[in-house]
Amino acid sequence: MITDFANAGGDEKKMWAAVAVTSEAMAALNELDPDKHECLLRKLSETLYGKHYTEDIARADVAKLHYIDKSGVEKHGAHWSVDEVEAATADKAFPKGTTKWDKYVAYNAMYADLCTKFDDGQILAAAFLFWFADKDWTGEGKIWDYMSLK
Repeated sequence: MITDFANAGGDEKKMWAAVAVTSEAMAALNELDPDKHECLLRKLSETLYGKHYTEDIARADVAKLHYIDKSGVEKHGAHWSVDEVEAATADKAFPKGTTKWDKYVAYNAMYADLCTKFDDGQILAAAFLFWFADKDWTGEGKIWDYMSLK
């Protein structure tokens, strides 16, 4: 509908009003069905940004991580901050388009999976190889695709 309106020469003010109505509908959908809201939000984000994380979706996905650490303690959320991931990976060459939020999700997800058996350095190396240097993965945004399956 918005595309048809734009193609027919619709004015920008009305288009922004339509975006506001859509935002209100999204908020209502979140109250009624959070899973459908998340699915729609991911599709919208992918349409706008490709298969790359933005801050909001990255923080939401990392907040959902749960794992048992080496001490047997249940943990939730991030092990590393986005700044810590950036500092730890500054010497790596990432695929074009990789965002710091892609890395934030990937490295924390890998930590959650491997922290009982490997140290931080090993996990950082494995995360890079698995998420960003996998020659068999021909698509864009491996971490995006994996996390969207959940």
